[in-house]
Amino acid sequence: MRKTIIIVTIFGLLFSCSPKIKSILEYQKKGNEFVLRKTTEFDKNGNKVLSKGAGNARSNRITKTEYENNRRILEESCDYFKQQDTCVIRSFSKFEFDKNTGIEKETRFESDSSVRFIREIKKLKKIRITKVHSWEMFPTKNPKEENAMILIDTTYLDNKGRKIKSLHYNAKRENPWIEIFKYSKNEYTEQTIGTSRDTILTFKISDLQKMAEKKKIDFKFYSFDNYKYEIENY
Repeated sequence: MRKTIIIVTIFGLLFSCSPKIKSILEYQKKGNEFVLRKTTEFDKNGNKVLSKGAGNARSNRITKTEYENNRRILEESCDYFKQQDTCVIRSFSKFEFDKNTGIEKETRFESDSSVRFIREIKKLKKIRITKVHSWEMFPTKNPKEENAMILIDTTYLDNKGRKIKSLHYNAKRENPWIEIFKYSKNEYTEQTIGTSRDTILTFKISDLQKMAEKKKIDFKFYSFDNYKYEIENY
């Protein structure tokens, strides 16, 4: 039986019963009203299968993801033009997973099948290593490593799976630039070191977002001051 919950201020029931979420509609405050901003859909395994933007008068981005054995195999992004009732492909990704190495490989293509980048991700218990061969400026149908910009990110995680430190390397920099994350009960800080604009930013963590992270729901909830959510369960 399907069940729809409009989240206003009471949301504990949403997670306490551990329902399987089918869709989340996000509304953003515009003036005195809340306007639909995004629709996100999940399969019964909790995988995000659709993200559909809303509110742009000209076009809105739609991203669809396909899975096999709970792993991504294909992702497509297109811009939907309401007036023409058509969705123009902008990019698509194919995914492969190597059971022996534990590496997930993503190849991102342009709409004409030129390769934009190849990204490899290896996840350990508390470390995630990402290596990217990028032809971002000049996508190519004949990708060669010697022509690629190579980017390597090493991210360290805490016991809750949250980022606590990220090191970002590329061939054009002698030293990495660094991100440091520190968490308290209701907020976290993100410090950037080694760039021309080093900063420390502070972000609030809503109770709803805490619960979403605990239940490993692939969705970011924002403050109820400016956002409202409509959730449908399976």
